[in-house]
Amino acid sequence: MQKNKLRKSILAILGVSAMAGYSSQAAAISPATLPVLTAGSTDILQSLSGVPATNLAPKRAWSDYGTNFNYGWTHTAAFRIFQVGNAADIASGARFDVTVDLQAKTGVTTGAALNPVAPMNSPAFSIWTSGTNPLVTGAATGSGYGHEWSQVRGALDGGVAGFDREAVDPSLGSNGWLGSGGGGNLVDGHDGWIGYANAGYSFTNGDGDKVQGRLAGASNPTNIGQYGGGAGDPLNGQALTNVNGSSPYVYTGFATLSAGNAALSLTGLKAGYYLIGWAGACADDNANGQNCSAAAPQAYKLTISNNGLTTVPVPGAVWLFGSAVLGMVGFGRRKI
Repeated sequence: MQKNKLRKSILAILGVSAMAGYSSQAAAISPATLPVLTAGSTDILQSLSGVPATNLAPKRAWSDYGTNFNYGWTHTAAFRIFQVGNAADIASGARFDVTVDLQAKTGVTTGAALNPVAPMNSPAFSIWTSGTNPLVTGAATGSGYGHEWSQVRGALDGGVAGFDREAVDPSLGSNGWLGSGGGGNLVDGHDGWIGYANAGYSFTNGDGDKVQGRLAGASNPTNIGQYGGGAGDPLNGQALTNVNGSSPYVYTGFATLSAGNAALSLTGLKAGYYLIGWAGACADDNANGQNCSAAAPQAYKLTISNNGLTTVPVPGAVWLFGSAVLGMVGFGRRKI
């Protein structure tokens, strides 16, 4: 317990490691850990005014690595580790209903002149898991592997991964650095990915994955999704099922999107350790007229809520069987 507290304190001091561009150094992130999310609790991380302002994220880092690649930027996006449930919950395999909400925040200023910070116009995020093992992020295999990541794949989940100019082991896949192949411990394979929400344009990333958004984008004009993405249309009130329904770590869920707001509702999220990466979404190399030529930082408010233990609905057949049994008992009593 003391070691865990010490680890969290160290991570909180370190914060998020960031790099503005390519580097020949090891590509690793060291995200801080949010407070433990027990049933009924909420964690909030938001941008704050200051000299300079704190907790900002680039307006394009979730979807604009390189030119026309549409990957996420590892070293400029924001990352945090969060724990769902306490030690007893993790040991018992408890499941919770969790909501993740990333929204634009106004009124944030920075610098001595108190210059206004633009609110995050197209917030987006992805979530992964290391299961019941305390999360460890990956590092490079050689010089600089891991500058980009796929928004909808798990660790060692395949992918092209040939667009990172300094990649030395493309066989690991675009998220290989997060799993056992790159020194991290996110669950290998597709099960390591939980879901995403994207309030920007839809796009096709460098692995050929269709990533849904609030609006149809230049490289994904039909706004469809893969790896958990549904065919809903958020503009007409239909939720997007951008959750990995085949994962053993979550039952189901859906994304709710609006201008400046991306939310993901997760049902049956297993107690354990998770990684969330977020920033603004600005895909397709400005083909959607998004004015993403500058990766200016933007202000946001991230809210993660544990809404309590998941209530597993009793199948209808069970209710019918129970009614039949009660009926037979009543009939027997009347006969006596």
